[in-house]
Amino acid sequence: MLRHPARRAHILALIGAGVLIVTFGGIGIELGNDMARHGNLDRQSTAAGSYLRGVHHATSNARICHYAFEAEHNPADGECYLQAITQLSDARAGFGDFRSVQLREGSGRKEVLGVVEKQLQTISTWPRLAEAMPQGGATLLAALDQNLSVLSRASTLDQADRVANMLRNTSWQRRLALLGILTGVLSMISAGWVLDRSSLAAARAEASSRDLALRLRATLDSLSLGVAVFGADGRLWHWNEQLATVLGLGKDFLRTGLSYNALSGMLVVDGVPLLEPFEHIESSLSKGELAPPVVVECKGGNGADLELCRTLFFAPDGAAERRGFVLTAADITMRLRSERALGEAQKLRALGQLTAGIAHDFKNLLTVILGNLELAAEYDQPDQVEQRQEYLSAATHAGHRSEALTGQLLSFMRRQRGAPDSLQLSDLFAFLGGLLGRVIGPRIVVECGVVADVWPVRADPAQLESAVLNLAINARDAMPSGGRLRITARNVTFSVNADLMGLPVEEGRSIRVVSEFSPLPAGDWVRLDVADSGFGMTREVMDRLFEPFFTTKREGAGTGLGMAMVLAFSQQVNGRVVVATGHGSGTEVSLWLPRAIAASAGTEGVAVEVMPALARPAPAPQAQARSLQVLVVEDDAAIRDIVVTILGMAGHKVLEAGDGEQAFDTAAGVEGTLDLLVTDIQLPGPLDGVTLSRVLVERYPALAVVYMSGDLTADSPPPEGSVPNVRLLAKPFRRDGLMEAVTAALGARAGV
Repeated sequence: MLRHPARRAHILALIGAGVLIVTFGGIGIELGNDMARHGNLDRQSTAAGSYLRGVHHATSNARICHYAFEAEHNPADGECYLQAITQLSDARAGFGDFRSVQLREGSGRKEVLGVVEKQLQTISTWPRLAEAMPQGGATLLAALDQNLSVLSRASTLDQADRVANMLRNTSWQRRLALLGILTGVLSMISAGWVLDRSSLAAARAEASSRDLALRLRATLDSLSLGVAVFGADGRLWHWNEQLATVLGLGKDFLRTGLSYNALSGMLVVDGVPLLEPFEHIESSLSKGELAPPVVVECKGGNGADLELCRTLFFAPDGAAERRGFVLTAADITMRLRSERALGEAQKLRALGQLTAGIAHDFKNLLTVILGNLELAAEYDQPDQVEQRQEYLSAATHAGHRSEALTGQLLSFMRRQRGAPDSLQLSDLFAFLGGLLGRVIGPRIVVECGVVADVWPVRADPAQLESAVLNLAINARDAMPSGGRLRITARNVTFSVNADLMGLPVEEGRSIRVVSEFSPLPAGDWVRLDVADSGFGMTREVMDRLFEPFFTTKREGAGTGLGMAMVLAFSQQVNGRVVVATGHGSGTEVSLWLPRAIAASAGTEGVAVEVMPALARPAPAPQAQARSLQVLVVEDDAAIRDIVVTILGMAGHKVLEAGDGEQAFDTAAGVEGTLDLLVTDIQLPGPLDGVTLSRVLVERYPALAVVYMSGDLTADSPPPEGSVPNVRLLAKPFRRDGLMEAVTAALGARAGV
């Protein structure tokens, strides 16, 4: 077993003590003859010597037992320390007699005696707890031990004379002196053994601390996130190997003493530093109070998605030199990818529910269309025009309903995820009004409240639609025998921060949970409620409601991600989710959404941006006065014939092609200028509609272009790589829609 380096000092101390004992013994024998002349010992000197040895012994015990207790925290050592301190406190009672004897034997001890008296008085005020020695107590005991040694040496000289006198007179006195010397030597050896045990315990503690430090270092290096520990001066203390990997730093860049500002200077993306200024951290540290961690998600210099977290720490004793902060960096690329995948899984689940309902509606609409067309074909006589037109109008109306269904489905699937924007809930309710009935079935009555006066909210439309659809599906599953689903919204203003759990209980729903227990900040909020008339939930279910993958449905009937996605949405917009339920009172989920600032101006701007091209004003008539040369490219012959016929009826010269290669050959043989290209985006062969348009625009710079596709919606952006000033035409379309798109495209090209 390794020994503490102080063991060498202990051995030297033992040797020195032995030499002193021998030396003082010899001196005592030599001085014995002189002491014999001063007479026998009196009782007062003997009592004073006993008093001095007792105090000296108690002082040594206090020091030895304290060090032993600090090393091993053995209760026996603590009790030993307390007994020694108590003995020193009690020694004040006999100090007056001892002082008198000492001053009589030598007046030069007055100063030392005064110091010893003050030291004993101080020790008497110490608390009687082994672990509560006052600061500087060990130094005081050492000083007392030294002063007692001085008095002991002086008393030893006197005692040696007296003992020599006793040895001169009687043989038993000589034996007693020899026994005292042997006893002193054995005592010193025992003290050395105790000190050696203490050093061994200290060595064990030091080895244990070293082993703990190595294990902590290995643990830090095994973490998947990077960790850096900085002092209050902004200098790097410790770090792990993963930090350089996550942040994309060189292996030799991190070093002890590296400044935080130097690290921040290396972590700059597009001119923006990823780390907060050190002045902010320094200000927080100077307050000496723990503060919540600062967490930020950003894109690192190596292209990875990072989560940076800064946390303050303070030493238990409050020492300024032992305070600092910890910086952690985690690569959350895979986590964000998983969250997106989970969101898409939820959307696909809702889409499956939606598709089943829409397929049923399409069959009904196709039945209406085909039936009316067959009936119209029966009325082919001149006097039956009115009846035939009635059947054709009915078929046309059913076709319009089919168009609305496909538009809703495409809008739901194609809507892009974006930053939170100003959203009118009336638009949301109008969009979801037709979908919810198909998602939850005919046995449940859907009631949507009036939201005309409700404030706009700051939220992404696609995410809010997905959240409401998930809540509607959960409500449907809670009402297997049918019921009522109510969706309402209202404005709420809090003048102070509000505890949502402290709001009044509504309709007997006394069991509630909230997504975040911190108070809702004061201000304007919109409360969106989705309430069902189902059987409610138990407290056990409510406690786990927001856990990912937790579900009460049978295996395969649900993923358990619905409420987790709703929770993620509320956190993204800095809102809250409150779920209230009660036995037989159904469940109400309340989304608390922040009110959008400057909503009216933002809404008008959005309306202008998403206005479809076909709704824009037509250009001046002179732009279309002449007959145009138009190329129509469509692989579906029936649709191509309709487009060709409509444009031909408008007086234009129309060329047609079934794919991109044929269209290219046709355009190469055109005499004169090609004025307009109307093409489907998805064409068979190597040339799709977008590529074809780019090729033809290079040849005919003034060519106007209209893209057609069944994947387009009114708010779809132009496809990637499209030519400038293109106009979009969503299928299915009518003659007016086609002509408006053509007019807008020609006007846009004329204005170039």
